[in-house]
Amino acid sequence: MWNLDGTLIRRDTLLPFLRQVCGPIQVGRAVAVATGRRLARSGHDGPRARLLQQLLGARVTAEVDVVARRHAEDLFAHRLRADCLRRWQWHRHHGHRLVIVSSSPEVYVGHLGTLLGADTVIATRMASVNGRLTGRISGGDRRGAERARRVLAHTIERPAGLLWAYGNLPADRDLLDLADIAIQVRPLRHLNAMTDA
Repeated sequence: MWNLDGTLIRRDTLLPFLRQVCGPIQVGRAVAVATGRRLARSGHDGPRARLLQQLLGARVTAEVDVVARRHAEDLFAHRLRADCLRRWQWHRHHGHRLVIVSSSPEVYVGHLGTLLGADTVIATRMASVNGRLTGRISGGDRRGAERARRVLAHTIERPAGLLWAYGNLPADRDLLDLADIAIQVRPLRHLNAMTDA
């Protein structure tokens, strides 16, 4: 199980994606609104959900998918952590199932998973109606308790002998706590190469 942002990929992947879809000015305005005090006190969806709704709502799904595919290709070509990619490939070589677990939208995480050869992608799904994104999250955001629930469901459905998990933030604690072998990826430290000895 691999977290994406800050683990496999060096940085956040969501804001760069949204900038590609909507442009930097629109994203900047939406971020300011989504993180404003008034919104934070409103008791409604969190700032991230509001941001997704405001920026992706009513967009043509096929058009967003084209941008998502390009974004995934860029992440794959230029943004992967080399040490984590080597570890990913070590797991692949040993026949381990590879799963990306991310709160980022599946619209691009799914494409990245395909490029990496992931067996499964557990990511936030965006709802769509009649070929347009609604901007709403479908089936719960893949963060915190919901992410842990999805990972548990996945491991029950497809049991593994040993569950490895890689994460980088305190927010990844839910993922790391489920693992038999938990690896905290640090920004300025490289993962050691694995040996077969």
